[in-house]
Amino acid sequence: MAKLAMRAEGECFVPNVSLTPEQQSFIDTRVASGRFTSASEVMRHALRLMQEAEERRERFVAMLCDVSERADHEGTLSAEDVDAELKAVIAAAKQRV
Repeated sequence: MAKLAMRAEGECFVPNVSLTPEQQSFIDTRVASGRFTSASEVMRHALRLMQEAEERRERFVAMLCDVSERADHEGTLSAEDVDAELKAVIAAAKQRV
């Protein structure tokens, strides 16, 4: 595959992307299905999904860092402590039913 190339078009840069035959076939199939009107629309949709996935990943990593930092300050629980706490919560929930 070739590298991503850019060409200027007005004030925007338009990417020229090389795809594998399988990727091109996938795009062509999506357009032929009528779900998308063009290859550009398929690519924009794919990039939106990737952006969303990256944002979720970044939030998850931030959460892990926060939990790790809190654990450093507050300490951690053993597996046995967690198990006992879960059993207590489950027992309490069963009594309410």
